Formats: sequence, structure tokens, C-alpha cells
Amino acid sequence: MKQIEMKQKFLVIILIIGAGLFTACTFDDFEAEPDNWKPQTEIWTVTIEPEFVIGNSCWGNYPIQVPQMEGHIENSDHTKKGEIPVRFCINEISGFFFKEGYRYRLKIEATTTNPMIMDGPAYTFKLKEVLSTQHVGIRTEGRREVTMDLQRIMMKPIGPDPNGLLFFICGNAIDGSETLNFGLYEIYGANDEMFHKYDLASEGYNFYNCRWRLSITPAECPIQGKHQYRVRKEEMISQRVIPEDSCLVFAPKEEFEAVESELYLY
Repeated sequence: MKQIEMKQKFLVIILIIGAGLFTACTFDDFEAEPDNWKPQTEIWTVTIEPEFVIGNSCWGNYPIQVPQMEGHIENSDHTKKGEIPVRFCINEISGFFFKEGYRYRLKIEATTTNPMIMDGPAYTFKLKEVLSTQHVGIRTEGRREVTMDLQRIMMKPIGPDPNGLLFFICGNAIDGSETLNFGLYEIYGANDEMFHKYDLASEGYNFYNCRWRLSITPAECPIQGKHQYRVRKEEMISQRVIPEDSCLVFAPKEEFEAVESELYLY
């Protein structure tokens, strides 16, 4: 993100748990007796912290970053002593609704997935019990608000080597004070479908310009790599359909690479 170093990414889960935690059986064992593999369920006690973080994709075909819940595992079959950091996709725990500002202590079911499915998570999660909910609020120091017109941009480089494609959200402050670029899922409370959505009647996509009131709050420490800020959608003010070709931008290679490095600050 221009001026505040943000990143682009898609919906996903990262578990920062040690080696060996993610597999219930080895590939050798599975290949030798594939019919013997069965899902295994463990009971985990986890604490979820009150503010979202930005997490890298660890599975899937298209690496991206998305808001995630951060916390730690207190106990499981793998945590005989001590606590292990963990991250979940915002909607990854079935039956659990995360609301910022609250610290949760949960009991969840963690079920292993087929290890031969390469582009998927190692576990699926289901809420078993909410053990406690504590309101602690979110950080407000340094918080500012800005009203912006935003739209989804597809950028292609021009020149002798026109390879590459970038998708991102470009926001222009309505008072002309700043222009910021965001990853497709970087703004908490927003998603890609707010900017382009398939229309069954026309069998095509509608593209939208959105006017939002955003809040931008510095984090006490980087929430992912060099990612220093949390951006939240506070209010949808308006939304209007725009021509599809207004979303396509051709840029010189130098400009393309500058935007790319801005959106992928690891």
C-alpha cells in the first residue's frame, strides 16, 4: 500500500505450529496402504487474540494474503508442554464468529485431511465450546479516518517483455489528499465481490466503484512482514456500476514493478 506498506492476498489459514504437526501419517505410509488412511480428530484448547493480523498463504495455487485470527494452542496431542502460536483464517473454525475487540478461549475439534490433497489445509476445524469471552478492545492510538473512492484494478505491463498481471484495489481520497493501493483482501470487512460480481441475468461481471469511510491504525509491531497498519472498512457510503474497461490499466514496466513491490512487501 502506498505510504503505509500494505500487501495483497487471498483467503487462507496459516498454522505456525512445529514440524510434524500437520500430518497424521506419512506419504510413504499412505502410498503403501492408501485404503487405510482415515481422518483423525483431536481436541484443542486455543486462545484467540482480539485484533486481526495479515497472513501469507501456505496452500493453494495462487499465493495471497488475508486477514487472520492469531492466538496459541494451550493443549493438544502435540503440545505436551508450553504453548504453540497459531493462526486461523477468519472463518476457518466452523460455528465460530470472530468479533474484534474480544479475547476468546475455545475448545475446538481439529480433524486431519487427506495428505494426498496437496492444495488444501492439513486440518479442518469445528467449534466445540466457547470457554470464555473477554472484552479488551482494540488499539486506537494513531488511528485516522479517510473517505475514499475505491475500485478494483487489473494492471498489465507494457514493453518488450509484457509478462505479469496484478489485481489490487486503488483508493483515492475524496479531498485529493492521497492515493493508496490495497491488496484484494487487505481491508478488514471487505472482499473482492464488493468490486466485481457475477450477474446471472447478463452472464457477465458487473464492476463497481465504492465510496467507503476507512480507518487506518498503526500497529504496535508488524502484523506480517513489514505490514505496519490495520485498515478497516467503517462504512459503505455508496456503490455504483462502472465500465469494465475502466478497471484495466497498462503501465510501463518500471511503474508495474513499483506497484508489485508495494503490494508484496514480505
